[in-house]
Amino acid sequence: MRLLEPYLPMEPSENTSVPSEGGFAEGGSLYALGLIHGSHAGSSASKRQETTEFLRTHLRTSHANEAQSHGAALGVGLTAMGTADLAVVNELKELLVTDSAVAGEAAGIAIGMVLVGTGAGNTNNSLQSHQEELGEIVAELKNYARETTHEKIIRGVAMGLALMSFGQEENADALIEEMRSDRDPVMRYGAQYAVALAYCGTGSNKAIRILLHAAVSDVSDDVRSAAVVGLAFVLFKTPERVPQLVSLLIESFNPHVRYASCMAVGIAMAGTGDADSVAMLEPMLDDMTDYVRQGALMGTAMIYMQQSDTCNGRKIRSFREKIYAIPSEKHHSILTKMGAILSQGIIDAGGRNCSLILGSRNGFTKMSSAVGLALWLQHWHWYPMLHMFSLALTPTVTIGLNKDFKFPKKFEIQCNSKPSAFAYPRKLEDKKEEKKKLVETVTLSTTAKEKARLARKRAKAGEVVVGEMDVDKGDESKSDEEGEKKENADSMEVDNEDEPEKKPKKKRVPEPTSFRVTNPSRITKAQSQACSFDLDQRYRPIRSEEKPMGVVMLTDSTPDEDEELGAVKSPSLEPDGELAPPEPFVWTPPAQPEKTEDDKKEE
Repeated sequence: MRLLEPYLPMEPSENTSVPSEGGFAEGGSLYALGLIHGSHAGSSASKRQETTEFLRTHLRTSHANEAQSHGAALGVGLTAMGTADLAVVNELKELLVTDSAVAGEAAGIAIGMVLVGTGAGNTNNSLQSHQEELGEIVAELKNYARETTHEKIIRGVAMGLALMSFGQEENADALIEEMRSDRDPVMRYGAQYAVALAYCGTGSNKAIRILLHAAVSDVSDDVRSAAVVGLAFVLFKTPERVPQLVSLLIESFNPHVRYASCMAVGIAMAGTGDADSVAMLEPMLDDMTDYVRQGALMGTAMIYMQQSDTCNGRKIRSFREKIYAIPSEKHHSILTKMGAILSQGIIDAGGRNCSLILGSRNGFTKMSSAVGLALWLQHWHWYPMLHMFSLALTPTVTIGLNKDFKFPKKFEIQCNSKPSAFAYPRKLEDKKEEKKKLVETVTLSTTAKEKARLARKRAKAGEVVVGEMDVDKGDESKSDEEGEKKENADSMEVDNEDEPEKKPKKKRVPEPTSFRVTNPSRITKAQSQACSFDLDQRYRPIRSEEKPMGVVMLTDSTPDEDEELGAVKSPSLEPDGELAPPEPFVWTPPAQPEKTEDDKKEE
């Protein structure tokens, strides 16, 4: 709140009204508040409730300003995600029926976030007490989507209905079938995401059959694209099946299908560094269509997340150089450059400490990750959805805690692999231009002798030699025998420079085959397979059979001895070594010039 204070809108009151123009900074700050508390990971329930009330206040008073109400709606949807609060839903519905395209789309998506996973409108939903109310809300949304002329609002409602179907499986079949048979391609587009989210992580053959049928038969390119991406959601627990399914689709004549195939492979194989998947996407990096190249860049970046420089035969290094070079090259299109810039953020997400993981280590589907990824994919139609990618990221930190939730500094984990296999990649350095050195031309001895002989002959004839070698007059009497002897020398006259001292070569120390990981540290999903607990040390995990990943609770075998503990520090409001936030200020829009009489006559 302190950081965003200069940008947040002023507290609304009865005497003040929100201007109908501008409001982009205000709307963005409200959206940012929602993103901060939306993942529910670093925010307490009381803080989320407080932020939700703050955003609802601005939501009710900002209907006249499209940008501000858009940010407020998305912010409320994020902070109240999964609460099924009908009071919030009704306020969002009021914004939806204002028939504002931008704000209406945000309201439709926000309603879906608030009711995510409730199965609203299904006969067997999880909230039996509110079944009638939820059924009425879904019916109103469907009717409004058929009546409005704004495609953005229809897409917002379609995505909202898809979010409500999250995890419902067969219970959502009736809603999915109704949306699949709709004449409007935007509703059929939402149906593909409804299938993907309803059967997320189940590997259902029925869902795969529905998605593949739409991917090859629907007349709308957007529907076909959404169906291919949906395969990655359904099969994220068996990711190796996705490249097999889309191996033919990635060679489709339709560029939208090729783009979606690249994204599906990237989502499914994220963080694995799989060489076969990278080889599948490699030809798409040079595709004729710019947005296919964009999808290939982002898909490859997902696969290379948290991979070291040794990954895939060190090809990751050349890929990093490629995505850093594309934005500065003139011949690439805007969409390709955008894909390269986004790829830089994806491959180094969270300081290389986060990865795209849709499931927990115990096998459960993470709702916030699936929702965040589904909404991030909507950036194809609306760029502000790009920020939803942060919800899909999962930190790969491993931290051992004692009974007081402090971490012992002497607890270590054994990693049975070379340190370079999971090391942070080295930073790319700008290539320094080497200064060109002037090289002195070497004169052959025979050339020098020839010049000397010509100079002597000219000197005998009494000619003045300019620019030649100076020859003494006493040399005239010398016979040419000595000159002939010297001319027979074929060697090149080069000054013998002092040879530089040879530095002793450093002996190459072999890399160790194992190492110890300190507490806390980054342990990636792939690295955890090579890690194990050392049960001979003082601190031991309560559940030693699990792989060391995430939060590990420890027991102390010698509690009477002194402990060296560290505590997790909460983020400080005071900047430490960074630039301080700007001072609070009130931004006023520039005054409009007064209209002249001619302008009034034209009106």
